[in-house]
Amino acid sequence: MTTLYLTEYGTTVRCENETIIIKKQHQAQAYRLIELNLIIILPGVQLTSVVIAELLDRGIETIFLRKDGQFRGRLQGQFHTNPTIRLAQYQVVNTVFGLAIAQKIVEGKIRNQRTLLQRRNRNAKGKIGELSEAIDLIASYLIQFKADSTFDRDFLMGLEGICARTYFQALQHWFPDTWRFAGRNRRPPLDPINALLSWGYGVLLARVFSIVVQAGLDPYLGFFHSNQPYRPNLALDLMEEFRPIIVDQAVINIIQSNLLEIDDFEASPDGIGTWLGSTAKKLFIAELEQQFIKAVNYPPQNRQLKLHQIILEQARSLGRCFVERNLNYEPFLLK
Repeated sequence: MTTLYLTEYGTTVRCENETIIIKKQHQAQAYRLIELNLIIILPGVQLTSVVIAELLDRGIETIFLRKDGQFRGRLQGQFHTNPTIRLAQYQVVNTVFGLAIAQKIVEGKIRNQRTLLQRRNRNAKGKIGELSEAIDLIASYLIQFKADSTFDRDFLMGLEGICARTYFQALQHWFPDTWRFAGRNRRPPLDPINALLSWGYGVLLARVFSIVVQAGLDPYLGFFHSNQPYRPNLALDLMEEFRPIIVDQAVINIIQSNLLEIDDFEASPDGIGTWLGSTAKKLFIAELEQQFIKAVNYPPQNRQLKLHQIILEQARSLGRCFVERNLNYEPFLLK
């Protein structure tokens, strides 16, 4: 199955003989509808009413992002659902059980962040003092997850925030100084690395949203993220453990490959932030997709799966936990 990214302004999409025809300037590409499972669309792309009808009728997940990569919305047609799973999900919201699930998700994210820093530390043979200190500091916070008690949401969010700040400040040691990355900033991102991170998280959210729906869950009802209206809170929860694995690793890979230059980025319309230019988007999408299709060992099944398949298995695992009221959910961890 194919994931299709439509990112170029002025692209038109029409349908003919169960095939969609994508025209960009004077070039055209064709994709059979039966081969598509997800389409991600940025502003400036025009779909005919026939295309929209086909996507709805066939249940092809179609996600719309803003120009800065943030989630905008989706087309919803036919999709598989399981009332038993959704009812079980609703019943554990705002419960001790739900907070315990949130705690496992956050612990998984923090452990994966620390592992990514450890990889850089090994490459540097432990000679970067700030990096070693950050790894040790995060380890000291992870000890708190070994206790049997369940945190309240405010404490959990505070712990996650402290570890995130420590992680992103140390992440700068993956990048050359010319990229001017000193830590996380967003809305808007103020430098190219943060622009890549923000854009990548938007794409990851779109993919996870689609997977959560496929697994029969309600993407808007979460456990770690507060249940704000119109925000896909469960999708945001599930993507946490995959942020370092997929997006952060993709950013590291593309910067280290020297494929991008500072000139591949542009100022945001307000002149304050930094956005990806067209070349940066194309190259980064390709790198992200390489991460999504990367095959690694999935311990619960002791077999090789692609990362996008592992996200689906993790969503299904969440669903089973809700229905069975057990805490057998284990985050997927980097090795």
